[in-house]
Amino acid sequence: MMDIKTRAISGLKWSAISQIGRLGTQLLTTVILAHLLPPSDFGLVAMAMVVIGFVGVFKDLGSSAAVIQWKNPSDALFSTIFWINAGFGAVATVVLFFLAPLVGLFYHEPRVVDIIKVLSISFLISGPGILHQALLERALSFNSLARLEITSLIIGAMAGIGLAFGNAGVWSLVFQTLVTVSMTTLLLWLSNSWRPKFLFHLNEVKDVSSFSLNLTGFSIFNYFARNADYLLIGLYLGAQDLGYYTFAYRILLFPLQSISAVISRVLYPVLSGVQDDNKRFASAYLKITGSIAFVTFPLMAGVWALAEPVTLALFGEQWRPVIILIIILAPVGLIQSIGTTVGLIYQAKGRTDLMFRWGIGAGTLTIIAFMIGLNWGISGVAIAYAITSFILLYPGFSIPFRLIDLNFVQMLRILRPSFLNCSLMFMSLAAIKIILPGSLPAAFVLVVSVILGVAVYLSASWITNRGQLVELWSLTGLGRKKSYAAG
Repeated sequence: MMDIKTRAISGLKWSAISQIGRLGTQLLTTVILAHLLPPSDFGLVAMAMVVIGFVGVFKDLGSSAAVIQWKNPSDALFSTIFWINAGFGAVATVVLFFLAPLVGLFYHEPRVVDIIKVLSISFLISGPGILHQALLERALSFNSLARLEITSLIIGAMAGIGLAFGNAGVWSLVFQTLVTVSMTTLLLWLSNSWRPKFLFHLNEVKDVSSFSLNLTGFSIFNYFARNADYLLIGLYLGAQDLGYYTFAYRILLFPLQSISAVISRVLYPVLSGVQDDNKRFASAYLKITGSIAFVTFPLMAGVWALAEPVTLALFGEQWRPVIILIIILAPVGLIQSIGTTVGLIYQAKGRTDLMFRWGIGAGTLTIIAFMIGLNWGISGVAIAYAITSFILLYPGFSIPFRLIDLNFVQMLRILRPSFLNCSLMFMSLAAIKIILPGSLPAAFVLVVSVILGVAVYLSASWITNRGQLVELWSLTGLGRKKSYAAG
């Protein structure tokens, strides 16, 4: 167990390094491209990505999660899954190529047809690398994953920015994605010694089919629920409004991707290792959830309070309509920063069937809310999303908590210090915004506010939540290792 703990800590460090590098690259790339491309270009790619992303739900049929969760997988299972993934990638490319004109007719946007045709190639490229990534995650080899992910993203960003400067327009976003996917697959093969054998035993797959298919079923319905807003906005309001909405959501996803995704990625194989011990499972889950909230709550509160200077200073005046969307969606980001972790409980406990049923109910309510909100434009859709997220908050946690003998109140106790401290930070940011003259440059306001917010939050945490602050510091490796052991 000490070896698992050591490897988990190492995995967290390397995943954090990967996400920080990816976050920085994505943010810088987005800032540059936002000044070079109009909102409609982002909207066109968002239209295409709704379809691309849906097909992507099927790309491994839940096999990656099964490979990580399964106790004693065989090499024959690995080879069979590899060939299924590679075959699906080829089929998906062909299907999307021929369906692209129908998507263009659906959106009444002929420009999206060629974008989908080109992006469909990403499935052919990524299919052979899916299992290699799952094997690295199963082995907690996040150091290798960190290096290859950062490298791929940087190369893709350079390609996208270079094309944008060359007046390639929307194609700079398209080829940025293709270059990133290509480099990722190549580096996954170079980082993993496993190679597929010419084996295809469907009986091996049957053992994990129930887990995988239920997970895929959930992913399908969850995808529709999460992307129904994109689909409806693109269909009824057009590429420019979708560009604004997508951009606001992307800004909110930066903190989620940088923290929640990092920890969840490492936590899943660790929790799968203690899936039969509810007490240890619940204890580990609460500890990790508290750590996520400690970082994401102030990030989301900061984005909420500083929506205007963040948007104007980083992206420019043309993105002003995004400000109100960020203000509406920031509380949703706060909820999702911890809400995304409940899927780990279902998967690690092997209850993807229950996860699937929950996804149907929650997804149906979310889609209905989007359809109602559409009557008031993109702001109405955002408000509908926020209201639905709060309605689903309690059942979304309490149902999976039953699987590990945990209750909602226990989690609230863990989250309370971070919530109170970020509330104090939010009030400080609101006050400084009122005090500073309105004529000051947005960049100056942003810098002063960030410094103040960090100082207030860390000071409050040192007084009220010192233990967690010290523990997180020790996890970075910059603090004394013995402080973690003492915790």
